[in-house]
Amino acid sequence: MELLGDTGPADLTMRNVGQQLGVSPRALYNYVADRRDLLSEIVAACQADRPAPRLDPRRWRESLRTYCRELRSWYRAHPGMLALARAEDLTPFAAPDMLRADDALVAFFLAIGLRPQDAHRAWSITVLHVAGFAEVWDAWHDRPPAGADPAAWTGIPPLTPDEELPHLRRVVAESSVESPDALFETVVTMLIVGIETML
Repeated sequence: MELLGDTGPADLTMRNVGQQLGVSPRALYNYVADRRDLLSEIVAACQADRPAPRLDPRRWRESLRTYCRELRSWYRAHPGMLALARAEDLTPFAAPDMLRADDALVAFFLAIGLRPQDAHRAWSITVLHVAGFAEVWDAWHDRPPAGADPAAWTGIPPLTPDEELPHLRRVVAESSVESPDALFETVVTMLIVGIETML
């Protein structure tokens, strides 16, 4: 898992995994048949600790916010999984157990009164918002590229002439820098407001 988070899916080879574990690639074949089998084990290990939704339709806003925080933490604990899902076809490894959390989230959206089409949208958008935030914003802050300082990033590239990007310059000048946690709370608030419009 560490290798996946540090270097990405392209470097997830039997040789590199063996090196990370301090064993020869040949020794790995005592545990997995091949790279696809290794991927299956990685997916299973990640899914094993995915948070089970504890969603209460009577307090739907608060419980959805709590679940989004837990889901974000889970994505952050498994850096590189989303990149792996984009790079590899992981659908052969999907099993009903792996989708129970998604099924519970859809059930929750139906229970608060969304029509099936809107429940599908709410489920998709919730996962996209949380996963996207973790993959882009959290990854940038948790594991910044060498030489990058996420806290110093204003949204305006260095050496940009003063007359360029006037609207970005204005919001940078008139806004305070928010932590990733504060920005995530805003993302969840916007998600909740969007769901409210579908009720």
